[in-house]
Amino acid sequence: MNKVNNSNAPIIFVFILFVLSFILILIQLFKLQIIQYSFFKSKAQKMHLTTIEQQIGRGDIYDRTGNKIAFNVKTASICACPRKIKDKMKVADFLSSKLNLDKKEVYNKLKSKKGFVYIKRKVDINIAEEVMKKEIKGIFTQYEEKRIYPLKEIGAHIIGFTDIDNKGLEGIELKYDKFLRGKTGRILVKRDAKGRFITIDKIEIKKAEKGGDVYLTLDSNIQYYAQKELKETIKKYNAKGGSVIVLNPKTGEIYAIANYPEFDPNVFYKFESNEIRNRAITDIFEPGSTFKIFTMSAYLKEYPEYENIKIFCGNGKYFFFNRFVRDHEKYGWLSIPEIIKYSSNIGMVNLALKLKQEKIYKEYLDYGFGKKTEIDLEGEVAGVLRNYKEWDNTTLTSIPYGQEIGTTAIQLSRAYMAIANGGYLVRPYIVDRIEKNGKIIYKNTPIKSNNRIIDEQTRIKLLSMLKSVVEKDGTGKKAIIQGYSVAGKTGTAQKHDEKNKGYKKNAYISSFVGFVPAENPELLVTVVIDEPKSILYSGGDIAAPLFKNLTRIVLSYLKISPQDDNIKIADEKINPKIKMPDFSYKSFKEARIFFLKNNIKYKKIGFGNFVIKQKPEPEEIIDRETEVLLYLADLKDKEVNKIYMPDVTGMPVRKVLEVLTSYGLKADCIGSGIAVDQDPKPGVAIEKGKKCTINFESKDEI
Repeated sequence: MNKVNNSNAPIIFVFILFVLSFILILIQLFKLQIIQYSFFKSKAQKMHLTTIEQQIGRGDIYDRTGNKIAFNVKTASICACPRKIKDKMKVADFLSSKLNLDKKEVYNKLKSKKGFVYIKRKVDINIAEEVMKKEIKGIFTQYEEKRIYPLKEIGAHIIGFTDIDNKGLEGIELKYDKFLRGKTGRILVKRDAKGRFITIDKIEIKKAEKGGDVYLTLDSNIQYYAQKELKETIKKYNAKGGSVIVLNPKTGEIYAIANYPEFDPNVFYKFESNEIRNRAITDIFEPGSTFKIFTMSAYLKEYPEYENIKIFCGNGKYFFFNRFVRDHEKYGWLSIPEIIKYSSNIGMVNLALKLKQEKIYKEYLDYGFGKKTEIDLEGEVAGVLRNYKEWDNTTLTSIPYGQEIGTTAIQLSRAYMAIANGGYLVRPYIVDRIEKNGKIIYKNTPIKSNNRIIDEQTRIKLLSMLKSVVEKDGTGKKAIIQGYSVAGKTGTAQKHDEKNKGYKKNAYISSFVGFVPAENPELLVTVVIDEPKSILYSGGDIAAPLFKNLTRIVLSYLKISPQDDNIKIADEKINPKIKMPDFSYKSFKEARIFFLKNNIKYKKIGFGNFVIKQKPEPEEIIDRETEVLLYLADLKDKEVNKIYMPDVTGMPVRKVLEVLTSYGLKADCIGSGIAVDQDPKPGVAIEKGKKCTINFESKDEI
C-alpha cells in the first residue's frame, strides 16, 4: 500500500499545483476584468485610438459686387494601405498614369511600412472615380475640400492663398484665417500597436463648423483694369515691377491694389517670393517729387501769404552747404505755386531752409510717414523717417524733395488722401464685413484722425498747386482727363545702389499720385513704376499716362459724371442702343472689356476663361440697361475642354433648367420654389450629360 501511495504522490502534487495555478489565474482575471478594467481599457484606447483634426467648410471670399473670388470645391484624395497591396509595381504603374505622377515616387510610397499614405491629395472627383472603378484592394479615397481662385492672378496679392490643409498663408486668407477657417473638428481613428492606421472608419467626436464669408471693398473689375494697365506699362518700358492703388479718399475703401510681377494663387508654389509679395505695402522707395507737397504744407503753415514771393532756382544748379542740388530744367525765378507746378528741387530746398527742422519733421509725421497705415493686410512695413535730431546738412538739402526718406505706395496714398478729403488721416482698408450663418460677425468702418492735419485754407492752396501740375504746361500734363479736374503730382526718384554708396546710374522710380474730381474727390490713384528702361523715365512720362488711362475707365465704370456737361461717357445719349457682338469661344476678359467700356451690365454663369454661350444672342440690338448673361467654360482648340458646375442657388426651377440645359447637364429637381442646395457644388469639374441634384424650397419655408 505504501508503494502505491508513493507512486501517486507526484500526480497529486501536480494536480494540486494545477488547481492552485488555476485559482491564481482566476484571481488575476478577476483583478484585470473587474477591479482594474477601467484602467486597462483607458490605456488600450490610448494605444489603439487616436484623434486627428478635421477642417471643412472654409468661408468664401467675395468682392464688393458679390462676385465669389475664393471658394472650396469637393475633391478626393487617393490614399493607400501599403501592406494590403500585393502587386505594388502594377498598382504604381496604374496610379502614376492616372494621376500624372512619377512611377518611382508612387512605388516608393506603396513600399512604405506605414499603414496609411497619401498617393495624391485633392484630385478631381471624376479622376478619383476612374481610379476607384478598378477596385484595387488597399486603395481608397478620402473627401477633402480644395481652395479655388477663379480669377487666377486678378487680385491675387490681396486675396493670398492657403496651404494643402486650407490654412491661410498670405493676404486676406492669412489675415482673416481665424474667421475663414471656422471651428476645427476632431475624428477618432484606430491604429495598431506600431501606430499604423488599420481602418479608414472614422468616428466624429467634435463636429467641424463652416467658417465665415469675407466681403471685400475690392472691385474685381477695377482690379482687372488696374493690373492690365500696369502690366502693359511695365512691358512697354521694360520695367522691373510696379504697383497701382485705387481707393476712395474719403473712406479709405480700397477698390484695387495691383502689383507686377503677378502670380496665380491656384499654383502659388510655382512662383518666387518676389512675385508673391504685395509690393504696394512691403516695398520701400524714395518718393522723390511726390513728397514735395508735404514740405510745401509745412511752409504754408508758417508763411501763408506768398502771393508776391519768388524764389531763385539757380538756373538748374545751386550750391547748398557742401553739395550741388540740380533741377531737371534751368529755372530762374519761380513763384511758390510754380515750384510745385514745375517740380523744382532747388526751390523746395530754399523754402525748407526757412523752417525749423522740428517743424518739418512734425509735418511729415502728421501725414503718417514713418508709421504703418494699419491696413488690414499682412506684411506692411512702416517706411523710414529719421528723427530730425539725426539730420545733417545733406539731409536738409535732400529730404524736402523726397530723398533720404522711405515710404510705401499705400503710405503715400494715405498722405495724399488727407489733402483730398479735407485734411484728415484715414486708415485704408480692404475688408468690408464678415458674415456667418446670415449674421454680420465683423464690420469695418472708416477710421480717421480726430484732428485735421491742415486747416481748410492751407488745404485749398495745396489743392490749387496740385491742380496746376495737371495743366498743359505742368509736369503732370499727361494725366489730364477731358471733362474732369485732376489734382496730382509727378515723382522721379533715383534708386539707391545696394552694393555701393550713393545712387545707381539710370535707375529710377517713376510715380504719380492723383485724385479726381479735384474739388470733391471720388477716386485716388497711386502709380509706382520700378526702373523703367527707356529714354523716357520720368513720372510725368511713365506713370501719369497710366493714371489717365486707368482713371478714365474707372470713372466710366463707377458712372462718375464729367464736370463738363458737354462730355458724354461712351456716347450713351448719342447711341442709346447697341448691337451685341459675338463672343462665342472668345475669352471672358475680351468680353468684359467691351461691356465695361460701353457701360453694359453683365453676369457670369458658371466658371472658366471662355464664353461658350451668350444671352442676348449675337447681332441682337439691346438697350444699355439690358443685363447680358455669359456662360463660361474652358476651351481647347475651340472645343469645350472642361465645364464646371455653375452656381444655381437662388434661382427658380425654370432658370435652373435653362442654365443646366445650356451646359448639356440633366437636373433632378427636388421640391419647388428657389434653389437652396446643389450637388455637385459650384466650381466642380463635371462631364456633359451628368445628372445634377438640385433642392428647392419655397420662399415661405426659407
